[in-house]
Amino acid sequence: MIDVWGVFSNFLWILGLSVLLAVWSFANYEARLARQKTREKLDTFGYALALDGGLLLFIAGLAATEDRGWARVLWILLGAGVLVEAGMRFRSRARAQAGDAKERVE
Repeated sequence: MIDVWGVFSNFLWILGLSVLLAVWSFANYEARLARQKTREKLDTFGYALALDGGLLLFIAGLAATEDRGWARVLWILLGAGVLVEAGMRFRSRARAQAGDAKERVE
């Protein structure tokens, strides 16, 4: 019988790594076209959110495959840290957009 949970949990971390690789590859391609560094391109809002999504998938997969409780808690804490960082990125972008809109009105 197939271990469905094992297949699903391993699917998550493999999918996460493939998302990370795809995001990095596309950012590297666009950075070369724009004559920028890849890091500058990855620091833009869209790429950073895609990286966070890939990291969350990877972390969720590793937390799901982990048998030790203390290690699972550490993976969950790391995932919470990624979510906090993404939330801070959303908040700073919203503030920047609100500031831009306020400047246009004045």
